[in-house]
Amino acid sequence: MLGKGSEKGIIFSTVTHKNPMTRPANLPDFEKPPLNEVVLGVQFAPAPGYQQIYAGQVWELFKKDFPLVQEQPALPPSFETFGLPRPQIGFDFIGAGHDRFWFLRENQHELIQFQLDKFLHNWRKVGDEKNEYPRFEHIISKFSAELKTLETFFQKNFSAPPLSVNQCEVTYINFIYESDTAGLDLNDVFSFLNFETSPDEVACNFTRHILNDKGEPRGRVRCTLNQAHSAKGPFYRLEISTKGAPDSHSITDALSFVNQGRVKIVNLFKEITAPPAHKLWSIK
Repeated sequence: MLGKGSEKGIIFSTVTHKNPMTRPANLPDFEKPPLNEVVLGVQFAPAPGYQQIYAGQVWELFKKDFPLVQEQPALPPSFETFGLPRPQIGFDFIGAGHDRFWFLRENQHELIQFQLDKFLHNWRKVGDEKNEYPRFEHIISKFSAELKTLETFFQKNFSAPPLSVNQCEVTYINFIYESDTAGLDLNDVFSFLNFETSPDEVACNFTRHILNDKGEPRGRVRCTLNQAHSAKGPFYRLEISTKGAPDSHSITDALSFVNQGRVKIVNLFKEITAPPAHKLWSIK
């Protein structure tokens, strides 16, 4: 069985960690994880009165650390729903749509994504992919400060209420290069595989519910494994994400969901990968 928890899903405690910026003592830790990208994000109710013309003012809030900007297509609203039709909430993209903006560091290792109802912080490997992962505590600390800065901006300029978060997400994307796992077969990398002869292609995925303390679904864990190619050669792309609703609409509870989501992701990563690969990634 992939993932720990009840038959219906993985239980999320509603108790907020005392300090989400501190690594839990029993969490698996790898000195050289195969991480290629980490995304922390929230979706929220748009601030009344905000229009795209003010996006430049939002960039000014972060421009010192993120001096580059790119425009991207907007992401549609997304909700994890259970047992009911998905809510029909969206934008009129003809004339009234809001672009998504990337605010990037000069080295492009980190970026902020902003549109009127979403805010995300990405760390990623770029170029020769030798930049080291700065660790989750570093990223969530920045993400927390950025969310509070955005909330203050909306309150000051639009007399908006506190940021009302309705969905959160954490995504870890791992690139496991065949060149780095030379001498290991797939069974030595992924614990849930048991091939006598390694297949030519692999693609699989699964989801599990995230439950609150009452046993009610509040989100999902998604795991996807497939093969891809890059300039460095073939690799396995392993993506694990948690998405769902926080206990309340506050930034505090949103950060709690993000923190707990990260814990679920790291534990699941250890569970579905095998000891020979753990040794390769220098598990502590």
